[in-house]
Amino acid sequence: MFWWNTFITPALVFLFPLLAAMRDYRSWKLEQLALATAYLLGPHEAMLAGETSITRGEVRRDLAVAVTAAHILVFGIDSLHGQPRWVALAGRPTDVKIELRSLLFGLYPTLRISRGNVEWRIGGTPGVFRPEPVLEAWRQAATGVAFNKP
Repeated sequence: MFWWNTFITPALVFLFPLLAAMRDYRSWKLEQLALATAYLLGPHEAMLAGETSITRGEVRRDLAVAVTAAHILVFGIDSLHGQPRWVALAGRPTDVKIELRSLLFGLYPTLRISRGNVEWRIGGTPGVFRPEPVLEAWRQAATGVAFNKP
């Protein structure tokens, strides 16, 4: 079992910088998402929450979701260094369903966004992926609860 310890230590050494880099990458992507949302809907309908795909050790930015007080937008991203390029879904919060799914113990969390019988999946890495703000913003927008604004 000595070989097990020799692999665990380097793995842990590289894990933390990788997660930090993925968090920075996610933050940058959310900034791009907020800009695209403001461009489409105007400055008076700001993005309340958003999330982008970053999954399983690979960086895949093929989908991202933005939630505003009146709209749910799912953006498609065409390349690793690209901006949001097309809108896969634009709908009212009451017409869209968002739910969080994951495997055992929260592994591979995925936001499942559906409208009718069409579904989009935005997956992430535990420790980087933050679906809770998206779910909360969607619930508040769908029920018409007023958002706290400074």
